[in-house]
Amino acid sequence: MPPSIDTDMARRKQAFRDRFETFRRALNPEVYRRRSAALVQRLRTLPEVAEAETVHVYWPLTSRHEVDIRPLISWMEEQKKQIVLPVVVTFGHQEGQAPVLTHRRFTGIGSLQPNRWGIQEPTGTETVPLEALDLVVVPALAADRKGYRIGYGGGFYDAFLRNLTIPTICPVFAECLVDAVPSDAHDVPVTVIVTEDEVHRPTGNVTSPDPNRNMPQPKQGPH
Repeated sequence: MPPSIDTDMARRKQAFRDRFETFRRALNPEVYRRRSAALVQRLRTLPEVAEAETVHVYWPLTSRHEVDIRPLISWMEEQKKQIVLPVVVTFGHQEGQAPVLTHRRFTGIGSLQPNRWGIQEPTGTETVPLEALDLVVVPALAADRKGYRIGYGGGFYDAFLRNLTIPTICPVFAECLVDAVPSDAHDVPVTVIVTEDEVHRPTGNVTSPDPNRNMPQPKQGPH
């Protein structure tokens, strides 16, 4: 976690991580598959997804029961959308290194290799600049109705999303959408949260219609 984070906040966030990791581990394989499929079906209906040409997604850690969006990725490929996946650049963020991702084009499962954390990443494909992205699908353990997420604590996605104004969609299981999660000044809310049961757009998280909407913006605060 970033070295500047408040220790009480860190404990509160960890309590949420433990709670929702326990929930996800308890899902039996069939329930996990069925609920992920329902989420993917709902994601496919979103106008943000329909309108996007270049989509940044995550490759799910199915062993940890992250929402399995692989069928969504396959469907996007059929729709001729360009798919982009994150690649971890810095692994020593807990010792003071800033969390950094780069972003590479996904050209098929044959190009994927696991990094030291077991996350599948593209190798040997072109790097995609942030300004080329139209949409980001963001992983999370949980999210609240203001759009704030609980991730694994590395801060990679907050650093990535901080300067984007394109739509950001977070799929979580219904039990993992709660009224409030602990959040810091550097945490970045998403613009859409999707569960098996609903699509929630937090009030105030408005995406700019400007054609230059995904150009980097000045930093708004510490991360």
